[in-house]
Amino acid sequence: MRARRSLVLAGCLIGFLVGIDQALKLVVRSEAHALPYTVISGVVIQVVHNRGISFGNFAGAGPLLTVVISLVTLGMIVALFLAAPRFTLALALVVGGSIANLIDRLRWGYVIDFVTLPHWPTFNMADVAITVGAVLLVWRLLTTT
Repeated sequence: MRARRSLVLAGCLIGFLVGIDQALKLVVRSEAHALPYTVISGVVIQVVHNRGISFGNFAGAGPLLTVVISLVTLGMIVALFLAAPRFTLALALVVGGSIANLIDRLRWGYVIDFVTLPHWPTFNMADVAITVGAVLLVWRLLTTT
């Protein structure tokens, strides 16, 4: 029963993450004419079309990259169903972010990134979810007895 509840909550979190990420990207795309916009010194909102993965790696991989990311995302969904409940939050964050970025790839052929910080590649909210989920997953793996 507890595992089922965890999966329902994971599904809600995934849906929330995808919705928020896609809504933010819609706003940024619709306001692209007014960008870039400096929020505070060093934090800029601007539209960047990322055809690769983190740090723009594999930008020339084209549709093959989308296939690989789809398979990895599917594997993470399977892991979500098979893993112990203590991993649910971490996996849901990674899956939600992955699905949100995958929607961009399938729809536009690239991922829309829009937050730029000094000395860091431009990113989006899905990237934040993936990163936080991956860190949490590693932490859970290292601290579980």
